[in-house]
Amino acid sequence: MRLGAGLLIALAVGASAAGWWLLAGIALAVPVALLRGRAVRFGAAARLALVPLYASVFAAYLVPGYPVFAALAFLAVLVVADALGARIPDEWRGWIAGLLVLAAGVLVVLSVSIEPVRVEPVAAPDIPGVLVAALVTLPLLTGRPRRWLAGSAVVALAVGAAALYQLGPTRLGLSVTSLRDVLAAADALALDPWLAAVVVLATVPAALDALGEAREAFALPRPRASAICGLVAALAAAVLAPVPLLFVAAAAAVVEVVAGFLPVRFRT
Repeated sequence: MRLGAGLLIALAVGASAAGWWLLAGIALAVPVALLRGRAVRFGAAARLALVPLYASVFAAYLVPGYPVFAALAFLAVLVVADALGARIPDEWRGWIAGLLVLAAGVLVVLSVSIEPVRVEPVAAPDIPGVLVAALVTLPLLTGRPRRWLAGSAVVALAVGAAALYQLGPTRLGLSVTSLRDVLAAADALALDPWLAAVVVLATVPAALDALGEAREAFALPRPRASAICGLVAALAAAVLAPVPLLFVAAAAAVVEVVAGFLPVRFRT
């Protein structure tokens, strides 16, 4: 769920930085994610950084005319749900993940079934751009079981390759909602409601999970801890656009990885 929610924006940001070499950045992020340790305190901060990001992605795709209002409304509902003890049932998680993988497969098939209008030439590798692409992919991979990373990497690479094929890196990097442009390029705008459903299915559970993981780091009653996390997320969503929020989440993920190498007393 975290991967699905994050790819909605990370592919565009990665493509704007690395061009065709976006896929190299995604591949580079995987071994870095494997380095993370059990840095509880820093892991909670990294999860909290994802909450306003998901809210802003939800707003950018579904309520682009009122992004801040929509993101804050999303967070308000999320905080109330978390404070009341809402969680995604374990039996639902497999179904949600399966539906998101199916959606990724549909997007890949649509992208490769129609020849793109034009194909941009492949430039020489842009090392700083590849590093940026890896950086913005990292928060979507850290803090998860290692056996989960292989499948996540395959999905991310497949969707990224398909989007690059259909749009090219320039068009893919033009907008944070450029995955919608993939449907337009593939003559599949009739599937726009399907994309909206995918956005909801990806962002809502991912945000609820991230908020819950961040809240558990507070030695406070659940409603108070939920409110504190929600307030921090709301402030971030109110003052930052989706792309800066992605870089904040990326920076928090880097800190989590580095903190895994600290002595135990500094990690908890």
